[in-house]
Amino acid sequence: MRDALHDLPDPEAEPENTLLNHRFIGGARSYPGHTGSVLDAPSKTLKAGAHGVPGGENMLVRADGSVRYFSVRESARLQTFPDDYVFSGAWGEVMRQLGNAVPVELARVVANSVAVALQK
Repeated sequence: MRDALHDLPDPEAEPENTLLNHRFIGGARSYPGHTGSVLDAPSKTLKAGAHGVPGGENMLVRADGSVRYFSVRESARLQTFPDDYVFSGAWGEVMRQLGNAVPVELARVVANSVAVALQK
């Protein structure tokens, strides 16, 4: 995760940042089965739950052990969307869309391999 998020400011510490869809959403809590993703490990799979954010998969565990929800931009980065891609709607709905999304780079690789196979 650090590789994908390294140049994004903490949206809570820098709420005045001007990045698209990079806003702090409060209320994240950790409890058994709801633990978040550690910065120096691969992220948990982003999931699309009935209310957008199930089971702690959409949270970042900070170095001090506290947690916060990923911003839409952070989630988009983890799903390899370009930084200029604009998401519209309420945070929970956009997180549901991202949880349902195929990572952009995975789709590109699969589509290219299908194109090569079809050309043979």
